[in-house]
Amino acid sequence: MFNRKNSSRKMKKIFQWEEYLNWKNMSKEQKLNFRRACLFPFLVYIVYVFLNQYSLPILLLLGFYFLIRFKNRNKLGR
Repeated sequence: MFNRKNSSRKMKKIFQWEEYLNWKNMSKEQKLNFRRACLFPFLVYIVYVFLNQYSLPILLLLGFYFLIRFKNRNKLGR
């Protein structure tokens, strides 16, 4: 069921908080991943505020689009 023969495979570390404390010893890729992880909650907050403010107009536009598309599809079938 599991491939245990390939033990030389490198595992990607997901939880590496101990390594994040040694900023000087980190590689550039680890630093970039840490910055992305720290900035992700801000991106989520911005998307949340945008959707909270504009969800009704977005739903209305999508509703009108599908209504017009449905009516035009019935006209082409005649």
